[in-house]
Amino acid sequence: MSLCSCKALKFHCTCFPLKFRGDFKNAHPRTQLPRPVGQIMSYMEECFAGAPQEFLICITVHKAAQVGVTSGDLYVRISLDKMTKSTKSYPNTENPFFNEYFVFEFHCTLTELLRLTILFELKKHMTYKKNVVVGELLVDLHSVWNQSNHGYFKKWGRLEAPIGENQSLEATTESHGYLQLDLAIVSQHSPVTIGLRSEEQDSQHLNKWAVDHDYDDIERNLLTNVSSFAPSNIRYFVAFYRGYFIRQSNYMIQVSFAGFNGKTPVARNTSTPVWNHEINFAWMYPSVAQRFLILILAHEHLQWKCVAEFELSLEEIAFKGTPSLGPTYLHLYDPINPMTYVGRLLMELRSEMLNDVQPSHTLSSKTVPGLDETRFWHDDVYLVEFLPLLGQHLQTSASAYKISARLAEHSSNVLEGSLRTPLDRFRSAINSKSFRREAPFRSCMFRVRLPDNRAKFESDFFMLDIANYMRGELDTFKVFQLKNHLLDEQAKCLKAIVGNILTRIKEGLDAHRFDHDVQPQRTTWDINRQLYLLDFFAKLPQELHQLKQRLRTCFLEHLDASIADVVSELQRLVAEIGELSGMARLQDEWPELVLSLSAGGKDLGVCRLNAKLFLHLQNQNTELQQQETLCWRLRSFSFKASGCTHTCPNCGCTSAIVSGCLAIVVERERKEFLSAISEDWTCIEPMLWQPNPGQTHFLCHVYVHQAKVRPGGEKRSICDSHLRVLFADQACETYTSPGTLSPIWNAVITFNLLSLPGGVNLYLKNPPLLSLEFYNSERSLPDDLVGMGSLAMSVISEDQATDSSWEDPGGLGWPKSPMQKLQRLKHLTPPPLKWVPLARKGSVQAEVLMSAELIELSTDPTGQAINKEPHLATGIPAAIRPNMQNFVLEVFFVGLRNYSKSSMSSAGKRKIKVMMGDLVLASGPSTARIRNSINFLVAYASGVVSLPDQQDYWPAIIATDVLLSGFSSESTLGAALIPNSSSFLQRDRSLKCVPKREQVSTTVSVVEDEEEEDEEEDELEWQEEQAKPSRIRGWWRSLMFAVGLRPAAYANRQSLRIESDLDDSELYEGREFTWWTKFYNSMYWSAAEMSHEHKHRLVIYHEELEKQAQFGYLQDWAVPVQLVHGVKFKKQGPPKEDVYATLKLQLKLTPCQCPVLEDPEGGGDRVRPLPNAIHPRHQSILQSLGETIKLIVRVYVVQGVQMRPRDLKGNSDCYVKLFLGGKTVSDRAHYAPNRSNPVFGRLFEMEATLPGDHMLQIMVYDHDKIKDEVIGQTNVDLEDRWRSRHRATVGVANEYTRSGYNHWHDLKSPSEILIDLCQRRGIRPPYYYGNVIEVDGMLFGDETVISKDEELQERLSLAVLKNMDMLPSFGYKLVPEHVETRSLHREDFPNVEQGKLQLWIELFEANIYVPNPIDITPVPPADFEVRVVVKNLAGIQSGDKNIFGKLMSDIYVIGWCEDEDKRQATDIHYRSFAGDAAFNWRMVFGMKYSPNEDLMVIHRKAGLLEEVEFKKPPIVYLQVWDKDVLSKDEYLAALELNLSNMYAPYPYVQLCKPFPRKRKRINLFKRKVISGWFPLQSNAHPSQRSQAKVQKGKMQLSIEICTDVEAANRPAGRGQDPPMALEPPYRPDTSFNPLTHPCKSLRFILWPVIRKYVLWGLLILIVILGLVLFFSNLPGKLMAIPLE
Repeated sequence: MSLCSCKALKFHCTCFPLKFRGDFKNAHPRTQLPRPVGQIMSYMEECFAGAPQEFLICITVHKAAQVGVTSGDLYVRISLDKMTKSTKSYPNTENPFFNEYFVFEFHCTLTELLRLTILFELKKHMTYKKNVVVGELLVDLHSVWNQSNHGYFKKWGRLEAPIGENQSLEATTESHGYLQLDLAIVSQHSPVTIGLRSEEQDSQHLNKWAVDHDYDDIERNLLTNVSSFAPSNIRYFVAFYRGYFIRQSNYMIQVSFAGFNGKTPVARNTSTPVWNHEINFAWMYPSVAQRFLILILAHEHLQWKCVAEFELSLEEIAFKGTPSLGPTYLHLYDPINPMTYVGRLLMELRSEMLNDVQPSHTLSSKTVPGLDETRFWHDDVYLVEFLPLLGQHLQTSASAYKISARLAEHSSNVLEGSLRTPLDRFRSAINSKSFRREAPFRSCMFRVRLPDNRAKFESDFFMLDIANYMRGELDTFKVFQLKNHLLDEQAKCLKAIVGNILTRIKEGLDAHRFDHDVQPQRTTWDINRQLYLLDFFAKLPQELHQLKQRLRTCFLEHLDASIADVVSELQRLVAEIGELSGMARLQDEWPELVLSLSAGGKDLGVCRLNAKLFLHLQNQNTELQQQETLCWRLRSFSFKASGCTHTCPNCGCTSAIVSGCLAIVVERERKEFLSAISEDWTCIEPMLWQPNPGQTHFLCHVYVHQAKVRPGGEKRSICDSHLRVLFADQACETYTSPGTLSPIWNAVITFNLLSLPGGVNLYLKNPPLLSLEFYNSERSLPDDLVGMGSLAMSVISEDQATDSSWEDPGGLGWPKSPMQKLQRLKHLTPPPLKWVPLARKGSVQAEVLMSAELIELSTDPTGQAINKEPHLATGIPAAIRPNMQNFVLEVFFVGLRNYSKSSMSSAGKRKIKVMMGDLVLASGPSTARIRNSINFLVAYASGVVSLPDQQDYWPAIIATDVLLSGFSSESTLGAALIPNSSSFLQRDRSLKCVPKREQVSTTVSVVEDEEEEDEEEDELEWQEEQAKPSRIRGWWRSLMFAVGLRPAAYANRQSLRIESDLDDSELYEGREFTWWTKFYNSMYWSAAEMSHEHKHRLVIYHEELEKQAQFGYLQDWAVPVQLVHGVKFKKQGPPKEDVYATLKLQLKLTPCQCPVLEDPEGGGDRVRPLPNAIHPRHQSILQSLGETIKLIVRVYVVQGVQMRPRDLKGNSDCYVKLFLGGKTVSDRAHYAPNRSNPVFGRLFEMEATLPGDHMLQIMVYDHDKIKDEVIGQTNVDLEDRWRSRHRATVGVANEYTRSGYNHWHDLKSPSEILIDLCQRRGIRPPYYYGNVIEVDGMLFGDETVISKDEELQERLSLAVLKNMDMLPSFGYKLVPEHVETRSLHREDFPNVEQGKLQLWIELFEANIYVPNPIDITPVPPADFEVRVVVKNLAGIQSGDKNIFGKLMSDIYVIGWCEDEDKRQATDIHYRSFAGDAAFNWRMVFGMKYSPNEDLMVIHRKAGLLEEVEFKKPPIVYLQVWDKDVLSKDEYLAALELNLSNMYAPYPYVQLCKPFPRKRKRINLFKRKVISGWFPLQSNAHPSQRSQAKVQKGKMQLSIEICTDVEAANRPAGRGQDPPMALEPPYRPDTSFNPLTHPCKSLRFILWPVIRKYVLWGLLILIVILGLVLFFSNLPGKLMAIPLE
């Protein structure tokens, strides 16, 4: 699958449609934080996207909800790539809680990993048969990788019906529930934070699972992205019609998606198989499973082998509708060798929405009629023609070359020719050849038959055009910024650029560039894409208007930032449009066009191109067509070595650059094509071309200023380097720059007479590429190639050359508008300099500041004898040469740390040299080594350096480690590059350099302005002039305060807070609180209960303290630089640097107001280092650096988070071990058994001596009976914390309290710390007025909320300490009281996180009194007794019918808390007819509850001697059952109550309804007692299966929670037993057990039912008896009547 990366689009001129799988949209986040120093020339990781590496898949299964299964043990089984892991089971509830952490380990490429799918199955334990799957969830690793953090945090996934099973009656209920998960992919090259996200979501993770109820809101936290498309069930139909393959074989297709696998029938012994087969299945969309894999299998050597594969993402083909694709041909390549074309496949994917809620997840297939292609497209015959003209930089020693082109299975004729070596004397062996073809030029050509879809590509070309236009304008604007420093002109210019882009887009929309009228019908994909694009481009003008508006309404002081924002926003839009046009469509894609070059029988390289870009469009408007496609435009094609596996365009593997033309033309339109290009080219006969004019003469200038070289790429660290430039058949080299990593050449290379084929117009539109090679030369060794690269030249025609100089023409000329100036910048001569990266083996090794231009020569130079040899001179033209200014560079050499090479360090003394531009500063020789630290005798040096005024052009600062052996010989051991040197600029200071005439030596003294004594590394924003008035204003305001004219509440916004009218609740339970209260309270969101506002908090950092940008990464006192001794290149994967030490330096660059020096070389020798002129305060700092300091180090280890399980079964048994200065402290005795989130709560105190013992190593081990294994380790630099101005020794607490759980545990009180800081800074001590404090001209009020009875002076001082960044003289923050989260790593898994450790560190000087440590022993869970009285039930759905058909139930309630086996039951309320029942029955449960963690702690036996600890929410489970004699008891309803976070019950039964989401919640551990009616979650009746759950049941409860002491004092019996016996409930007479009371049964069961019949029977009997007697006596009576 060919996905054009956005990088390829950026390097569009070299036109590589890069072939790599996986989507790297998220590889480049937009927001760039200030990085720590030294990360600019990082290895390009995207170059190694295809390399195998280590991955960890980290999964936390939190809980499930609404599962629909109430009885039985549930557990979750996770399957990933033939590995399975299961959670422990959880009994009898619809909402089981698991909270278990799992890690899967992989070593593979990213592509292979992202193809995998994770299967989560929620299963139910069965005793007598196979465990039943309740529901399952499938998640593609691809969708996990696409998330911003490569992970999901606490998201809910919908459980679906199992795939491929015939669903039983039970499974057809509507819900299968939801599963809450954390999922993260941790990779070697992108360590991510698992779960612990950004600062804003401060309370995130850790064991506090139910802090924020928002996570329990399932709808808002679904795994799928619901906003784009409402989730719905969709049936997918995938039809495979036929294929065309290069080899003859038996072919079959296999489709796999999520858990579905389908196959087509086998097409036997053919190269054109016909299947006409359709596979269909139903699935949710959108879903987290959306990777669709098509495998083409061929039968070879008696087995099926995968010959090609194609991957689809449903999201990519859906746009905003449902996924559909085609019918279209998919072009297939060999998976092992992606250059080999296998064939193409005609397929179609369509989808339709389903109405039924739960379709069966079974896959079915059928045969379909063949496809009539003419409905969608017409095939056409295309002529593909390639015309090579010039070749340069061919890396070969052969003398002849061959070049040809191929597309799909077709290939062209081969062109041959001879190679030449450039003429010149070179310092290093040249192995680059060039060729030049003679006129008339012969081309290579072939025919190919493919569908004609050119009308559909119209919109793509339009988008490419806009993206290229925007990119070009932005590049020109950058030049404009360099030349024009007026911000308002820049803003005008940018507004005009945005306006031009807007008109371009409007023109395109008006010209209906998106409404392609295709004669045959369009596919669904075409329509969806068109609607999507129209929607995007309708919204785009609004965005651009907003950008214009932003520039228009911006204040002048913010203009700089606004311009930068607008430019970055435009760059984002360019990338977006580039991705949309991304010509790597899935439908109607063309096969790859490959140009191949060989020499001497060996393949030199290939150039892979996107064929569609070279199509000739059938367009009536020829002007448009010229500007759009690359058809027959002269281009420089870069060929990459055939063995290159890198995925980035500039990887240093270029093996040739060939200039030529390429066209793909429909055969019947060839005449139109020839007439369209007739101005520049004439076709003499087929495949023979003649340009008009035949050739043009050019003058070529290459301006090379300087370079930055990455250390370690050479044998020795510092070498003499030179740059070689190759163009056409000419080559030339710069001078060799002696021993430096930032050589400055200031050279101009001129190629005097270059005759290039064709007219100047060919070159104006497509600037040719210049090839660059960068070498290091050494006397003894052959030259070392550092890197290669290329640069697009600026082409200037003769008519432009007159009006393109940098100077504005004519002093009297009218001033030009910014836009006219911008237009002139497009063809400037000489072109402005820019940094060009040079790479080797996939990583950038150097950057060169240079530019190049080609100028057309009009005069025919045949008559004059012109020297054709390239000419090298010094002195770049002043217009583009950087303007030099003088700066003073001061270096404090702190020392070397972590020195590892013992063999190198034992040899002798060493010193450090720091080079910048032409200045070299050296430290004194080294002192004796203390462990692995080395300091220097002379630790300060300074000197004057000339630097350009544009900071983009500044050279890097280079530091080298030099070994002094013998008298004068020096050898370089290692080097380091400090790239962003402008960050050391002191913007608010300037020094005056005064040459001292009277001294013999010509040193220059540095006189500082007395006011400014800043040691800031930060770029402070205020100028000295602005600082003074602010202080006067402060004086004026303080006078007003003294007089009382201003209310003190005005002091600052914090004190404007209204004194909240709190009751004494802030004091409540203060005695019970511990440090853990503060820790857990800091994780609460404001959404949680307000009572937490009255507890103290601290700050929890979700990363290491030294990664916090607000504290300058703790590098404000010294910058750590890695010294490198060589680089190991790997075949796959980024190169590995050999780092042997860390050098710590403090650097300062100060602008220096020197008189302009007469010396034109930039003042090389005149200004020397100034050892004497050092500020007295700096001298004291230097002395302190040299002294050894004894420290007491306290390490508080709080807890581990997501520790990597090292045991096969279960979690690790973690403990901590510390190493510092040769001493080890192990805590093996206190290991935390079987936990992935162990709570340690341990304090370790150790002694250290700086600088020797500066590195503290904390290791976490897994306790084992045989051998303890390392889980991971983290290293803390104590020296950075001790010396940083941010005061990272002891954190500043949020409030000042002298006692209690928040007691102030620093040595000095806040007021002492503040006075101390003011003294050191040299400003007035703080001054107090009433309830405000003034420091440094700023006023502050009290910010205390809780501890308001402490001394006011301390509270006010603390308010200042918390806001130090607002003080003009300081401007930085102090480290607050905190807990940091440190990532753990292992050496055998570099960069792969193994878990996290939460801790904090305190440092004290050892020879003074040290305050008592804080006790952070974890609070053991307290014993509680929960008494639940079940009073009444109402509205229960009846479970049975009695023998007379009447609905009734024999109801009882069971309940349990910790252990389901210890459940308690009420008595049975027999024969409840109306769904009502009365019990008044008490259940008593014991529980261990930890209030800090808000979890219930359960201990269980896990073996003979082992005991396992579980933590679960404090939930009481109650279930209502119907008692049956013969069959199993029937479940009726349930209630789950989380005692610490439950909805408030209803007071009356009439009000009781299901709880709304907004209902108030209460914590029963604080409330103690509650009673009321709770709604039950009822089960549906069998006759109502299809309906939703019936929720009418209600239960009246009274719940009381007692501590163990209260329970002992006030015991209560179970049921209705004493003590505190309960009254038996009133039940109707009909409620009894019929089996034990036969008489009652007759009376209450039989008699009421048969009474009617008995009475009627008696009545009828009496009547019958009467009638019988009457009739039987009648004859007798009649006979007795005497006859008359």
